[in-house]
Amino acid sequence: MNDPKMSLEHDEAQAILEALRQIQDNPELQAQARLNPKALLDRLNLSGIARTAVTLGIAGLTVAHTTQPIAQPTGFWY
Repeated sequence: MNDPKMSLEHDEAQAILEALRQIQDNPELQAQARLNPKALLDRLNLSGIARTAVTLGIAGLTVAHTTQPIAQPTGFWY
């Protein structure tokens, strides 16, 4: 019942959650995520699926903290 694939997937999921938690809880890491996300991913020693997932998480955190509208509708409605 000890499937190595499931264990690897569990480890990756844990790495993703831990990295996102660290970024969310640490203003220094948040600043680095905005200024140099590649260096942050290197600093957190992420690779593979975990690196990709955390990259998307960083993008989501960045968008969530944006105060300006990302898309402004133009067209016949305005």
